[in-house]
This record gives sequence, C-alpha cells and structure tokens, in this order.
Amino acid sequence: MSMNRREFVVSTAVSAAIAGLSTRAHASASKEPDVIVIGAGLSGLEAALTLEENGLSVLVLEGRDRVGGRVYTLLDLPGYPEVGGNAIANAYGRCIAAAARHGIEVVNLAPRLFANRAGQELFIGNEHVALKDWAAHPKNPFAGELRKLPPWSWGDAMFQQHMPFRDLENWYDPKHAQHDISVHDFLSAHGATDDMIRLGFDTNIAYGTTARDVSLLQQAFADHWMAVNRGAVTAFSRTGASNVSTGVPAAGVPPGVLIGAFKGGNQRLPMAMAKKLKGDLLLNCRVTAIEVTDQGSKVTCSDGRSYKAKAVVCSMPFSTLRHVAIDPLPEPTQYKAIQSLGYIPITQYHLIAKRPFWLEDGLSPSMWTDGPLGMVLAQRFGKTDDEVTSLTVWARGLNAQYLDRLGVEESSRVVVSEFERLRPASKGLLYVAAVHSWSTDPFSAGDWAIFQPGQVRELRASIAKPHKRLFFCGEHTAIGSRGMEGAFESAERVALEVLASS
Repeated sequence: MSMNRREFVVSTAVSAAIAGLSTRAHASASKEPDVIVIGAGLSGLEAALTLEENGLSVLVLEGRDRVGGRVYTLLDLPGYPEVGGNAIANAYGRCIAAAARHGIEVVNLAPRLFANRAGQELFIGNEHVALKDWAAHPKNPFAGELRKLPPWSWGDAMFQQHMPFRDLENWYDPKHAQHDISVHDFLSAHGATDDMIRLGFDTNIAYGTTARDVSLLQQAFADHWMAVNRGAVTAFSRTGASNVSTGVPAAGVPPGVLIGAFKGGNQRLPMAMAKKLKGDLLLNCRVTAIEVTDQGSKVTCSDGRSYKAKAVVCSMPFSTLRHVAIDPLPEPTQYKAIQSLGYIPITQYHLIAKRPFWLEDGLSPSMWTDGPLGMVLAQRFGKTDDEVTSLTVWARGLNAQYLDRLGVEESSRVVVSEFERLRPASKGLLYVAAVHSWSTDPFSAGDWAIFQPGQVRELRASIAKPHKRLFFCGEHTAIGSRGMEGAFESAERVALEVLASS
C-alpha cells in the first residue's frame, strides 16, 4: 500500500483546477440567484452544492483568490505541506463521503507515522531533556504521579481525572452551565499551580491564548471529539476506500486507526467541490455589507459590486464577520457573539533542511519546546516512510502573537536562530520556505473558534440562529464535531434551514 499522498509534483489535474477557478475571479454573476453563499471554504461550498442539488440557484462569493478557506495546501513546497486542515480521523464521516463523491483519494498516513515512533524531543529553556529524565528534572513543576508525564500530556490527564461531568457529547447543555468557567480556575481548584498551568496548558496551547480565556466547556467539546475519533475505528469500512480497507493492519498500527489526508493535498477537496458548482463562483469579492429583510437580501463587496438574492448563507468566521456591516443588526445576543467569539492565534513557519541534520545529532526532527519554536513537526510526505520533506514550526497562543508582532522577516530570522541554538547540527542548513499567520490573515483573523468563559452559557444557542433571510454556517457553529468535519456538519444544518424557509 502506497503511503505517499504527495509523490508527484502539482499534477495536470490540480493545475487545471486552479486555472479553471482563476478564470472566474473577475466574472460577474449572470442573473439574480436564489441564494448567495459567502465564503468558498468547505462549509460554504458544501452548502452551495446541497442547495443546488435541491433545485436552488446559488452564487458563491469568496474574498480570497483561492477556494478552501482554512484548508490550504502549499502546492509549491516539497511534500505539499498543509497550512490548515491538516488531517482527518475515524469520525470524519462527512469528509470521507465528500471525498468519495468528488473522486478524491483518501490516504491513511497512520502506518507511516507509526513507523516513525521516535516521537518528539523535549526542550525546556536551553536544555534538551530526555523523557526518561523528566520525572526527576528540577524544571518539572508537576506533582505526584503526574511528574512522570511529559508537559504535553499533563493537561489531558488532569481533565480525565477531574472533568465534573462525563456526557461530554452534551457539553453545550444548559445543565452544565455552572462549568462554563475558565480552564485556569478549574485546574487551580484541583491543586494546579500557575507554573503547572503555564507549562502543561498554556505552552503550545491547543485552544485560546491562555487557560484564562478558554471555557472548561470548550475543553469538554474538544475532549468529546477526540474520544469519538479514538472510538470510531470502523468508520472507514463504510466508504469502500480500497487503500484503507485491506483487512490487514499495518505493522505497529492498531487496527482501524485512521490519520487520513487527501492525495495531492487537502485543498484538492474544496477545489474539486468548486468545479461541481452550477452557478457562479466569484473570487476576490470581499464582502463589506449584508442587508436583509423578511423577503430578501443584498450583499455588497469592497469593489462596490452588489448582488441580490432571496437568502444569504454566511460561512465567514465571526472574527471577520464582525467587520461587515449587517443591516439590520442581529438580535443582541447573536450580535455579541459575532463581536466577541474567540479564535486561537496560530502562525506556521515551513522550513526546508538542506540535509538531515537529525541524523548527525541523533535526535528526532520533531520537537516540543517552551520557547519561540513552540512545536516542530516533521512532515513525512516523501517516497519512503522515513523521508522528511519539510519541518513545520507551530507557534500558538501568546507565542504566535509575539512572532506576529515582529513581522515575517524578523520572526523568520528568530525562528531559524532559535532552531540553531537548540540544535547546533542544523546551523546553516535551514531556510524558511513559507510563513502563514492565521491571525493576520484578513480573511480568518485567527484559526479555529474558541468559547471563552461564560460564552457557552450566554452565546452558544444564538450563534447559528437565522437572522431574517441571513443564515449562518462554518465550523464555529458546529456542536457535534470540529475542524473540517464541523464545517460539513454546519453545511448540512444550514442547507436544511434555507430549504425549509424557501
């Protein structure tokens, strides 16, 4: 079974897809549609296709010069690394079904990843710390049995031990409203010190910027989604995908485990979806105003063009929608959600190594640090299981904000300098091939949505409510799944809402 999803350079099919979309960038809508969909990410495209399948005419407006939204593949770098929308897992049933519908091959990377189980190296301050020495290390702030855990596992252990309710699937239920407190307050109440929280949660944070701006219910939602994906080990058997249903588990991989991606880059999926649209897709149309009544709607773009339709579906993240004029304003709670819903800052640096320096220093190329590098993940998309095609530096939370303030050129210099300081064998061998900050991206202003303390209780129920003829979708409106699967979940819901109102 081939494990390479990027073994070819940008194919003729991919090039043709890009060219086909580009020709529509400055086109004009041919006639007034039934529905305008704002945003050509997964949720917007899926909603548009579903509405078209049910007989409605649709116009899609996209502010970027590409489709995919936060699914973004660097097609000009070795291995085609992902900037957003990195992988799917067992419970991504809608993603898997969409790939099958649009002829996109799903490749299971689990055998390749399990074949390279050296894991990630731990660097605290200036020091490389072998995991076997961490429990007794003087910089280990944890207590009791948890001292044995690496920093990246401490938070999960605390949540597993102390989460005050077990039906995590119902994280948003009003009966859990009393737990809509900050992760910091929750961990402190269970004996965690600020030093423990800083290293075990805030460093390389998965949600928010610090433990003080993440709701415990947000963490419960994330834990639920992780548990679903660990448990749904038979999901792929329903797709008929030949490359993952051989019935013979790869050596070292637990049966049924999926760490999946789309061959040729994950952006291949939204590109294929866009090509199936019957109506117009207009790129470089940044929406600045939305007017809605009980009978219809009007959308205006930054270049002055305006479009009318019976309804509007908005897939824009609230981090950017808050800068769009909506007339009339949504009801106060929904408006507050649009203005205040949190988003995690994430900045990536994609590095190319001139030669594999990790073979010289004997360490894994992947790292977990408490410094500017954050996490470094080796991308293994070459022709062999052990080939590293690039290194991705993930800066998150406060770390991402710090690097963003430096600007691309200076922050790139800092990243390479820090890398060489921690790994002297890399000196002179690394260069930054690409940088992307989701926070400074004007069409995202952050990566995935984060409920801050109190926001689940106060705002969640209002987030996706239709506002006259304005409907909302996007991963921030999903309640059962996250990431790319959440985008598809929200598209299902919004399509049903629009069709029911037609």
